[in-house]
Amino acid sequence: MIPERLPWHGPQWLRIERSIRSGRMPHAILLRGARGNGKAMFASRLAAELLCGSNAPPCETCESCRLCAAGSHPDWIEVTLEPDRREIVVEQIRDLVHSVGLTARFGRYKVVIVNPADLMNRHAANTILKTLEEPPGATVFVLVSSNPAQLLATVRSRCQMIDFPLADPGLAVEWLHGKVPEPGAALALAHGAPVRAVELWSSGLIEVRSRLDRDLDELLGGGDPTAVAARWKEFGRATVAWWLTEILADRLRKSVNVSTNPVPGVRGPRQVSCLLPMLDRCLEVRSGVLGRTNANEQLVLERLAFGIARESARSRGCRSVGSTPR
Repeated sequence: MIPERLPWHGPQWLRIERSIRSGRMPHAILLRGARGNGKAMFASRLAAELLCGSNAPPCETCESCRLCAAGSHPDWIEVTLEPDRREIVVEQIRDLVHSVGLTARFGRYKVVIVNPADLMNRHAANTILKTLEEPPGATVFVLVSSNPAQLLATVRSRCQMIDFPLADPGLAVEWLHGKVPEPGAALALAHGAPVRAVELWSSGLIEVRSRLDRDLDELLGGGDPTAVAARWKEFGRATVAWWLTEILADRLRKSVNVSTNPVPGVRGPRQVSCLLPMLDRCLEVRSGVLGRTNANEQLVLERLAFGIARESARSRGCRSVGSTPR
């Protein structure tokens, strides 16, 4: 299926269309911006428009468009994470360079999408450099990144940047109607990224957040960290650390309001001194995830649960919970 044009991408499409009309289409583009704002949909639709043979692309009726919609166009090459890998590796880029060197089957553009480009490891990124600088034929590289600072500077320097700021909230909520039950609430949970809001709802991650919210209350109320960590294993450290960071940050914001009580039995300024160390622990786990460090998932989750329980007990003036697993 060829993605729709998202209503908040008007300026980005205007820039691309000017380049196409003037015959100065860049050979390498980096789409950068917050996760879940539709960059990948933009990249896929751009590929379909470049590969379409009509004067009003994508026509969705020509052979090229039908192949694009089916995900089988021979001149559309995608590089992404392979199953059970945490990075895009050099072998994938070598295969890409070989494919790009072949003649286009339809005689028009070849389009290469690398997403997420920031997950190319150093060897892969160095391997793609020469092809990025001098692509054969009418090849267009579209790199998609939510963390462009993690890309090699030499890769960024070979691309024209197109920024994707957060969508206008009004446009985003209107687009979300009919896609999620509570558009405003879903958009808030996705930090203003509407495509991410749909992903969170359709994948059940909003329900996971609710479960983690309840687990946090259990820990703050003196619950068993071992039992909580055992439940967390189902979600994995990346999901747990992400959502707990969001939940704790939200509770910190609320703690400035004396009418709320994010931590049972802890009031006033002590709320902040209680929540901040918990947030630090979650951020430490998130850093390990982003750094793609190998770790024993169960041990990491148990340490996190015990750390939160200990901070809560300390703030309430209670006797500390058992020893943190080593």
